[in-house]
Amino acid sequence: MSVLNANCLAIYFDGTGSTSKYTVNNDYADLTAVNAGVTDAGLTIYVTPDKRTFITFASYSSGTGTAGTLTLAAAATSSTLDLSNAVEDVARDGSGGTLQESETSWSISADGLVKGTDDTGEDFLDLARDNKYVLLKFEIDDVLYFGQALIDNVSVTGAVDEIATYSISLTGVDELYKA
Repeated sequence: MSVLNANCLAIYFDGTGSTSKYTVNNDYADLTAVNAGVTDAGLTIYVTPDKRTFITFASYSSGTGTAGTLTLAAAATSSTLDLSNAVEDVARDGSGGTLQESETSWSISADGLVKGTDDTGEDFLDLARDNKYVLLKFEIDDVLYFGQALIDNVSVTGAVDEIATYSISLTGVDELYKA
């Protein structure tokens, strides 16, 4: 039996953040194909054609790719990733059986320490107030999952002369990709 390292959630935002969902492009099989095929594109999440594997988060100008500048908003001291499938009956199959479809949704909740006052990055309260999308990396052992999300709820707690903590819940937008 192996022990899973479940304390590996990091929440990022790009530059000043985005109030629009990032574009997802699934036209390329790998990073080499992305670099060879994309000439001009704003910040885009590139995934494989089956929409399951994350390739890169980058912008392209005149065929040159520049990785998105990710600013760490916070790392979590504890976190929970929930992925669920809503199964729905859609039709009969002609043999007395039922055809079903499934829609996947995911969410993350996390707790952690509030960053230091000397950190100039944008904090969760501002990201939530401005309805900005964040990018999540969740690692289980050596397997990385990547996705974009919106903040549902954030709370900051602190007492005099104590370290402030946060609790946050986020809802995933689109797929949760494996890297």
